[in-house]
Amino acid sequence: MNKKVKIFIDSSSTFDKEFLEKNNVGIIPLSLSDMNNQVYSDDGTNMNPNILFKEIANGNKFKTSATPLGILMTTIENALDEYDTVYFIPISHGLSSQWNQARMIEEDHPGKFFVIKSTSAALASEFVLYKLLDLIKTNKSPKEIVEECENYYLNTDTYFSCEDITDLLRGGRVTASIVKIIKMLKLKPIILLDTKNQRAGMSKNYQDATDKIIASINKDYNKNLCEDDIEHLGIYYSGYDDEKKNYILDSVSKAFNYPKEKILIRWVPTIILAHTRKGAYGITVATRIPHIKREIKID
Repeated sequence: MNKKVKIFIDSSSTFDKEFLEKNNVGIIPLSLSDMNNQVYSDDGTNMNPNILFKEIANGNKFKTSATPLGILMTTIENALDEYDTVYFIPISHGLSSQWNQARMIEEDHPGKFFVIKSTSAALASEFVLYKLLDLIKTNKSPKEIVEECENYYLNTDTYFSCEDITDLLRGGRVTASIVKIIKMLKLKPIILLDTKNQRAGMSKNYQDATDKIIASINKDYNKNLCEDDIEHLGIYYSGYDDEKKNYILDSVSKAFNYPKEKILIRWVPTIILAHTRKGAYGITVATRIPHIKREIKID
């Protein structure tokens, strides 16, 4: 008899609600707190992009944090009462304490609760979710499944760009030197998400950023990627009009010889919008080959 399995992701991941419901995947909300120390759960109701942007427009500022430990623990332990095995895909361990908290819970439930050590977020974690769902259908052990999912992050590559990085600086996600250069030259940053946010270049506009991101992805794989190399390809936006969206979509499709209708389109997760605001977008590719393993260098 097949064991009952439950999967959780946190709200840093992109997703389709119907897909999650169909595959019995739950969402664990991360948290935001404002300048008045009011805490919001990133659950789509207490906090969502519309609420966030309205609050920001009124001068409010936000910090992000892991799911409160008590809530995380209760959610996991309730699931363990019903399911034989529980998996969790959190935000990158380099961006939040979420993974460390989940690991403490994992130690209390050996052989039942398994945390996947993420090195990314958003679309990359959604693509790892697809991998996890496929692996669960095999006869592999949970330990083998977790290892393959963690290694699959080496087959994903994520770059993003944004108009406003003030909150990235305030939250320690980028350094003051980056902000100084950007403000002085009126440039837009290109950021590589590989465990932590890393400076990957500067751009004059979204067209220039798109070209440079595509070039960086090809460089990371030491080849010009094409449809045969790619398992999943996606773009996530915030605050971009149709002209900009179409330019990015057309450019990505043409560069990788990948059909536009197969490119997954998502909205930027709210927890990420708290740092990047409007005017942000990212490109994530998941491939059949691992990218060149990069040394983590934080400016």
